[in-house]
Amino acid sequence: MDTPDLRTADKDLLAQALLDARDYTISLLNGWAAWQDGAGDEGMASADPRHPPFLNIINPPLWELGHVAWFMEYWCRRYRGAATTPHPSRLADADRWYDSRHVAHDSRWHLDLPDWNATRRYLADSLDAALDDLVRRPDTDPGLYFHRLALFHEDMHDEAFRYTCQTLGWPARDGLAVLSAATDLEMDHGEFLMGSSAQRMGFIFDNEKWAHPRRVANFAISTTPTRNSEYQAFVEADGYLQAHWWSPEGRAWLAATAQTMPRYWRHELGRWQQRRFANWIDLVPEQPVVHITLHEAEAWCRWAGRRLPSEAEWEYAALHGGAFDWGSQVWEWTASAFEPYPGFSPDPYAEYAAPFFHTHRSVRGGSFATRGRMLDPRYRNYYQPYRDDIFIGFRTCRME
Repeated sequence: MDTPDLRTADKDLLAQALLDARDYTISLLNGWAAWQDGAGDEGMASADPRHPPFLNIINPPLWELGHVAWFMEYWCRRYRGAATTPHPSRLADADRWYDSRHVAHDSRWHLDLPDWNATRRYLADSLDAALDDLVRRPDTDPGLYFHRLALFHEDMHDEAFRYTCQTLGWPARDGLAVLSAATDLEMDHGEFLMGSSAQRMGFIFDNEKWAHPRRVANFAISTTPTRNSEYQAFVEADGYLQAHWWSPEGRAWLAATAQTMPRYWRHELGRWQQRRFANWIDLVPEQPVVHITLHEAEAWCRWAGRRLPSEAEWEYAALHGGAFDWGSQVWEWTASAFEPYPGFSPDPYAEYAAPFFHTHRSVRGGSFATRGRMLDPRYRNYYQPYRDDIFIGFRTCRME
């Protein structure tokens, strides 16, 4: 990939990336604020953009973008170690508004948040402070740790802003494309170090710690994620009505949602369509299926006589399978629970991964909305099995 490795970036490259990320964040804020000012006249909104509905899968955009500024300010300038009191924020009440560790999710719709202009100023001020602090940091992995953390955190929230647009039917730029021809990639058995080694240079997320030997048996994995055309065949075979293709958890999810097709699909006048942000478009057969829960992915596998890869198989193929196409279209469900690796210990931002062990499913890869610098074959994402709002699909392995 042509994207520089920001996990090992020096101070100059890291400063450029922080500027790029903040420009991107502000462009999202400006574009959305401009649209929401005229949404009432254009009639494009499925919900009032000034007052987005309460949902447990999104944040109010004004809060989310302020939180991005707070996170950078806190970890890059204010944090002095767990045993000491942090430096004060440049913005009065910032901790009360934006500290996600202590601000309950459902309260974020009712806070007396700063307006758009004040949020823009806080985004600019927190970046200036972080860049000023970066100059004084040693050009070492420990010295640059929190600036790299803030960069990747911002990239994650920028992607989350994009799937908020999908959830609420707001306009946004799409990025799905036709997949290359698919085949099964034959992977020989072997042993490899799964996860990140203490000797690896650069930034490491705590849920990648530490590298440990894993063996995989022979397996065959698709070179690409599953396509719309493949999933459409399952829908047309009444896949959502056939209980034997669904796990008990999947059947419970079906009963709760009453779905008969993926959430953003419809069939009208003999045509399959899907909603991409604010627009309904004809389903493109060779694009990856997207916005699929784990339950839907597993049901398709049972119907097709395939299976999801384990997290270890996925990482092994990404590291050693030359034709393995990942990270440019959709996140991918795996068959593995999200669990700590041997030797795991939380980093200072302890809430990043540990609270989600054993309740979430491991997800790998990246999507069209993921910034390229986030992509790494060892990076572990994680979601609850019912999530279909994110840009997620799946690839499969052949049953042996």
